[in-house]
Amino acid sequence: MKNSCAMPWPKLQIIILLFIFSFSTSAAVWVSDKPWTSETNQEFATWMKQEWKKDFFAKKKLSNGESNIFFGLRLDCADTVYSSKIIFSFFKKYNFAINDPTGGKKLVSNSMTRWDHLPEEKRITSFLRYIYNIVSTKSLPNDTYPVALNAEAITPGLLILTTKKNHHSWTIKSILSTGIPHLIFNSTVGAYSGPTLQERKSWPNGEWVFEEDNSPLGHAGIRNWKPDQLLSEPAWKVPGYSEEQYKIKPTAWKKKLQELLQINQETAEQKISRLIENVCNDIKQRVDAVKEASQFFADNQVTCMNEMDFDTYSTPSRDRRLADELVTLRTAYIETLNTKEILTESTLAIIQKIFPFPELSLKEEIKAMTSGEITNASICTISYTSKSAGKNKQIDMAELKRRLFLKKLSSNPNDPEEIRFGDSIKGYTNTCPSWGNLELN
Repeated sequence: MKNSCAMPWPKLQIIILLFIFSFSTSAAVWVSDKPWTSETNQEFATWMKQEWKKDFFAKKKLSNGESNIFFGLRLDCADTVYSSKIIFSFFKKYNFAINDPTGGKKLVSNSMTRWDHLPEEKRITSFLRYIYNIVSTKSLPNDTYPVALNAEAITPGLLILTTKKNHHSWTIKSILSTGIPHLIFNSTVGAYSGPTLQERKSWPNGEWVFEEDNSPLGHAGIRNWKPDQLLSEPAWKVPGYSEEQYKIKPTAWKKKLQELLQINQETAEQKISRLIENVCNDIKQRVDAVKEASQFFADNQVTCMNEMDFDTYSTPSRDRRLADELVTLRTAYIETLNTKEILTESTLAIIQKIFPFPELSLKEEIKAMTSGEITNASICTISYTSKSAGKNKQIDMAELKRRLFLKKLSSNPNDPEEIRFGDSIKGYTNTCPSWGNLELN
């Protein structure tokens, strides 16, 4: 018997399609059902400490065992900063909004519906890729404000921004009890970059952060996100805005921050070990950058890079930061000697191999050092391809440091690997064009 309550099929089909269409056209990236409050900031800080790790985009499973829909995304420094807040907001279903960097009058937010034809996990990843294409370190000042220098104001989830001279940024994952931040960040994304982010446990040098402008107009320093309702307002109107950072000399900025935020005094052993780890991370990141340049040549069969590729794969800023980190490590070692603080036997052996003549100036020490061999005291040993020798070669941190300050390392991506790491090739000359300042000051 025909059911009298059943709707004729053609009409039913039309209504179903209309329902599906009306639902999909109104689908936001995600639906927000909780306002962003001061409690949210605390929740964000907890999430950053627990979940925001350098392998966040490199692992297939999240900490709760669920599939990581963000696996494989590749980010630059500004992308990393924005992603931390976007992904937290998505997981917890909070609002997310920023000013439109393209000049649009409307905010860019999770309520956008241009991806309404996709399932939610595709909407969020499409939204992220859209964000990556429009944001940069230039857009961050419009969405953030500088904070006061105290433990209540500086919490996980905030960011550090440099002036436009160096266009770099970091996310603050946590603040250690010694007043040192654990930073998660990334550098420029090359064609062969992997999804793993970078990390360091140190405040960046204030001279680099505030280079050329240590005033509020330079927008550098530690910054927090503007509340959604104040995104269109100038930063100085946001509650919590402070110009305290700009009253400190850039040379004293990192030391002052540690003093203000520390709960426990950092021992000499902790400091030296932390700084060695930072240098090692920088070295490994440089290795990856050089390998990417080598892969570029292998895949593209070109003799010289064009200007755009050259800018992507050259490493002058990275090499200067590595030099700065080594100088910071050497200074800390000399301070330890002067205060006669105790280092463990293994740490002492490592530091003595890197800096064998601390009583001399750095320039004199470099001249007095000879090419170093790999020993039990070697740390951060790396391998590079030497085509001229027909094999891979290894050097440790001490030898890399010697070559770096002898200005043997090349930041030029057109050079072969052995030249990039300070080795030599008899009769080699780079005839490719160069752009930018590659010299280490």
